[in-house]
Amino acid sequence: CTVNIPGYSGNDALVFEREVMLNGGDNPQMAIFSLPEIVYNPVQVKSPEPANLLGTNINTDLPGYFTYLQDDAWGGVDFDHIKVWELDMNWGNISSSTMSDPLEIPTDPFDAGEVFGNGNGALFQPGTNQRLAGHGGSISFATNFRPFEDHNSWLITFNTFIDNNDRGGIRWIELRNDDVSSWEIFQEGTYSIDDGHSRLMSSSAMDANGNIALAYTTGSNDLKVSLRYTGRYDGDELGQMTIAEEIIINGNGVRTNSNRYGDYSHMTMDPDDFTFWYTGDYFSSNNSWRTQIAALRLFGPFADDVGVSAILNNSGSLSSSEPVEISIRNYSLEPISDIPVELIVDGDVIISEIYTGTVNPNQANTYQFTETVNMSTVGQTYTIEAKTNLDNDGYIPNDGYVKEITHLFNKDVGVFEVSSPNGATENLEDETIIIKVKNFGNYTASEFDIEYVLDGGAPVVQTFTGYIGSGEVVNFTFDQEGDFSASGEHNITVRTLWNLDENTPNDEISAVIYNLLCRPVSECSVGHGFEVFEVGGINNSSTCNEDGYSDFTNLTANLEPGSTYGLTVTSNYGSQYMTVWIDFNDDSLLTADEMVVDNYNFAPGEGSGTYTETMDLVVPADAANGAHLMRARSSGTGTIATACEEILFGETEDYSVQIGELGLGDYEINDSSLIIVSSGNNQFEASLFTTYDEGVYLDVFNTLGQKVGYNKRVPILNGAYKLTIDMSNMSAGVYYVRMGGQATTTFKTSKLIVK
Repeated sequence: CTVNIPGYSGNDALVFEREVMLNGGDNPQMAIFSLPEIVYNPVQVKSPEPANLLGTNINTDLPGYFTYLQDDAWGGVDFDHIKVWELDMNWGNISSSTMSDPLEIPTDPFDAGEVFGNGNGALFQPGTNQRLAGHGGSISFATNFRPFEDHNSWLITFNTFIDNNDRGGIRWIELRNDDVSSWEIFQEGTYSIDDGHSRLMSSSAMDANGNIALAYTTGSNDLKVSLRYTGRYDGDELGQMTIAEEIIINGNGVRTNSNRYGDYSHMTMDPDDFTFWYTGDYFSSNNSWRTQIAALRLFGPFADDVGVSAILNNSGSLSSSEPVEISIRNYSLEPISDIPVELIVDGDVIISEIYTGTVNPNQANTYQFTETVNMSTVGQTYTIEAKTNLDNDGYIPNDGYVKEITHLFNKDVGVFEVSSPNGATENLEDETIIIKVKNFGNYTASEFDIEYVLDGGAPVVQTFTGYIGSGEVVNFTFDQEGDFSASGEHNITVRTLWNLDENTPNDEISAVIYNLLCRPVSECSVGHGFEVFEVGGINNSSTCNEDGYSDFTNLTANLEPGSTYGLTVTSNYGSQYMTVWIDFNDDSLLTADEMVVDNYNFAPGEGSGTYTETMDLVVPADAANGAHLMRARSSGTGTIATACEEILFGETEDYSVQIGELGLGDYEINDSSLIIVSSGNNQFEASLFTTYDEGVYLDVFNTLGQKVGYNKRVPILNGAYKLTIDMSNMSAGVYYVRMGGQATTTFKTSKLIVK
């Protein structure tokens, strides 16, 4: 997704701990992974997408899949293609999770050059010159994935220009893989109609029969922004949307006050597996947007379609003669009576009989089988299946329902979750350990011991004195704190020690806690620290915060392995030592072998005053490509030994770096000068002085890393790329201006202040 988090590249994969979220846990974990070898859209929002599961079954052995388009117009991309990554996730030890190198899948040529802004937005509008951003250069949401018996299908769509008039079309791709074959293109097409309208911002899904629906935004100089859809039936000519375009809703207004258009289009499937649900935006009147939700099918409901939609039994204390209750649903348009039903337990048919009642359309009736089931074995999980067997049923796949039911132990407790500390946290010290305890059994439990072991140390044991009912989850806090002060990974195991417990495998749980890099505090009021910090495209002037720490990870230096750069620093005090680290292995430790500036002696013998010096910043030849943290520290009290030690007088600043090979244009941008001049009334002129002679863009960001302004084509005036920036409508505060080449990965950054 597009990650607006300081310190991340903008093109990252976010993963959430689904099981804990579904179980109502207080502290589900979240992890962020970089995508190896990705080349991201250099001029706008980035949007890799994960595979989004459709259907009712999931194979939990599959990896997580991610994809992103790669346009050969972007620097470092030799041919048009899409990349696919696989994530192997381990929530018990996140550091052991792996994101694969990408699979590169060549596509037919496309042009993803539309940008987020006025420059060449593909949505024209009647009666106004205001063009709307159609969100090109990103994967459209969602990339829907559906498993079939002999293959998996994955639908991917994105915008592409289809002519020289900036008219937009939709590139759609169906990938397939199976148990032995990797992902490859099964079919690919570009959807457009020769009527002068753009079609873009699509969302696509596939029903249980393999039919595809494609919904999208359309508009032009003659058509207000509207929503429409098309589709194809399984077995139609490959690469073609064969169903005639249909109108979802026609817009009744235009937007004249911004280039922004709703980027939240979405399509998913109804549980019936055949109804597509689509959401998109349009304008009901001028400058007034509305959301439209549409349900559509590529064909009508099936005749005589019934099925079991639920098994109503639950886990618990079970007997040798358990009755089984089910819900029978009518999915068709006419009432249905005398429905054959069948009960199967662990693969064995128990009974087949007739439900003699009548189920009305779109309703469900409850039915209890006349035969009971023996579920008397404690601890055993039974697979219960119930299905209808109506002759000439219109759709067989929704006839059955399967549920696992467990005969619970009477006395069975265990640790359900380590709630706090959890995941990755900054500045951990001695911390209170909070867990969740669950009663997995039938009986209320009390008076049992719980212990934790931290980093292989001595067990800490404490008694749970309350009461916990069957199925209940409660918080438990240890009195003795745990020492998490060391940076990096901490391993904790927590277990229950109930001597009456009848089922011990679920007693314990292990978790990995990360103490992230510290944020040191220093005194800098007399002038110590970094007034200006300039390297690799960063040109940051700042005043020191009261605590002597600043987070500038929204600013990125572009550096190449095996190179030496001049780091220029201005400070208001001399006699300081300055050290810089780059966290090449991303473990948040910043060790001695990650120093790229080692205690440079800045303005020796000097006191208060303004001093500027340039020092060598050395990037080793084996530096890992990708985005990393860079930390700079200054000390007025002697040399700096570590990235976290206390320094009485000094400052700490954190930045981001992007390590990778640079082209000629990147070097020209790196050697450029970006100057921001205020002309009053919150009007500013940005000037980029450079030998680079291709297209240059300009971005404006707030301190949260959110883009608040953009221009794709900055004009050349008097030998420099110059643009006037109107900030009169912005809130007071600090903003960052970024200018770079449209075909480069490097850029220059400077700051302006809105008053």
